[in-house]
Order: sequence, then structure tokens, then C-alpha cells
Amino acid sequence: MSRLWGQLRTLYLRLRERPSFWAMLLTAGVGAAALHALTTGAVAVPLAELWPALIDEEHAFHAVVFDVRLPRIVGAVLVGASLACAGALMQTVVRNPLADPGLIGVSAGAGVAVLLVIVLAPEATLALPFFAFLGASTALTVLIASAWTKARTPAPLRIILSGVALQALGLGLLAILQFFYADRAPAFVAFVIGSLNGLSWTDVGIVLVPTVIGLSLALIGIRTLNLLLFDDATASGVGLRVRAARLAASGLSALLAAGAVSVAGLVAFVGLIVPNGIRLLTGPDHKVLIPLTALGGALLMICADTLGRTAVAPLELPVGALLALIGGPYFLVLLRWKLV
Repeated sequence: MSRLWGQLRTLYLRLRERPSFWAMLLTAGVGAAALHALTTGAVAVPLAELWPALIDEEHAFHAVVFDVRLPRIVGAVLVGASLACAGALMQTVVRNPLADPGLIGVSAGAGVAVLLVIVLAPEATLALPFFAFLGASTALTVLIASAWTKARTPAPLRIILSGVALQALGLGLLAILQFFYADRAPAFVAFVIGSLNGLSWTDVGIVLVPTVIGLSLALIGIRTLNLLLFDDATASGVGLRVRAARLAASGLSALLAAGAVSVAGLVAFVGLIVPNGIRLLTGPDHKVLIPLTALGGALLMICADTLGRTAVAPLELPVGALLALIGGPYFLVLLRWKLV
């Protein structure tokens, strides 16, 4: 047994030095999951009919594949990549692997802003990411201001407790909105739990812009993100303006989370599960962490959404509930094994 364990450990150490292997594996996983999601559902689409259905508007399966499933899958890719990378950036900013936009109030702040726009100006659909960004940024600013002290970097417990209080405040505001606008309760419930049901090409356009901007800027700032892994004195010693860098990374995290919340609601745990899993496989270098985290988030979101709409068909489980069933135990394992 010890010999087998030793061989597995040697294999793991070799693969840890080969991020290209994990990139190819995750890319293949995303492709396979998307293909499965396109052909599976209330209407089964034969694999041989998939390409004709995509390009031929007169094909019997065209509406199901191109207008219903494909935008939902593309939306899942963008939402999953955004939430996972938002979590990775936030964990770097606060130096705490438990940080997740959906758990420490950032997504809730974006959600309050989105619901306010929906009930007060329902025609302003394209402005949702902007207001969601304002809500997420406000929540993140309050979190950092309340958790950080001048004397030292805050302890993980201080950050989590501040995030729990902020999350409770956001959920309380969402409950009040649901109370006053009870006639829209079904849509609000799906938003609060997190769901990709009914995602359209318009929704894909809404989440696409903040995702592309956020991921591009994160890739450009890889060196800065890596320096933030050091303590403030060391990072300042090599010329980094730590506070400005931390503020910029926080803004990117809020932008990515806001774009995802705008179309998928309050989906939690993606930003916790994926970055921590990728770090275990490849280490903390953001040059590898950011792109692999984006792929991992996309893969997780496609698989969870496909499971949600096929497990108890014709009923559909919200993807946010399924991810909570995975993320909750994962969170407890991190605490139990003292991995944080």
C-alpha cells in the first residue's frame, strides 16, 4: 500500500510541473460536457443531427439546439469562468482561501442592486452589469474596510465573520424586496438560489463584456497578483504599490462577480471550490491559476446545470442549489482538515 501511495505521489508531483496537461484535460472536459449538454434533455438530439441542427434554420431540432441549449451552455461557461476567477482574485486580495463572492456578501451586494433595477427600471436590462458592479464594489469595500486594520493583515476568522455579517445584510435586503414585490416572487426565488433556466443570447451578451474585460485584465496583471502573495513589506520592497494593487484586484473580482450575478443570480461556492482545487493541482502561480480556474469554473457550471435539468426531468433543479450541496461539505472539509 505504501509503495502504491508513493507511486501516486510521484505521479502527482510530475503532473504538478506540467500545467499544459491539466489545461488539455480541462479543455477536453469542457468540450465533452458541452456536447453532452447539447444532446441531452427533454428532447434528445442524436449526435449525428447536431451539426445540421446548428446550421440549418429549417431543421426540426434547430430551435432546441441553437435558441435554447446553446445560449444556456455558453452562458454557463461565462458565468462559471467569471465566478471561479472572481474567487481566485478575492482569495489573493485577502490572502484567505475561504473567500468566495457568494459567501462573503459580494454577490449579495450585486444581487440587491440587480433586483432594485429590475423592479424600479425593468426596461434597463443592458445596464444590469453596471449596477451589479456598483453593488458588488460597495459590498467589497465595506468588507475590506471592516476586516482590515492598520496594524496587521486580518485573520481568516475576521474576514469570514465580516463577510457573514455582510451576507446577512444583503440577504435581508433581498427578503424585504421580495416582501414588497410578492407578485414577482417566483422569479425572485430563482434569482436568490441561482439558476440558468431561460438564459438567452441577450443574457450571453450581458455577461460576455465584463467576463472578457475582467479575465483580460487579470491575465495582464499576473506579475502583480503573484507579488500580492507575499507579505506587504516584501511586495513593497520590490516596488509594488500594495494598496493600489489590492484595490485593482478587488475591482476586477467585483466586475467578474457582477457580470455573473446579472444573468445567473446568487450562485455560490464556484469561487471557493474551483480555485482551491486548481491550487492543489498546480500551485499558486497566477500565470497558471487564472486560465485553469476559468476552465474549471466553466466545466463545473456546465456539469451542474446539465445535472439540474436532467436528474428529475421534466422538473428542473436550480444550479445554485446543486452547487451548494457540493460546496457546503467541501467548505467543512477545508475547515476540518485545517487546510486554511
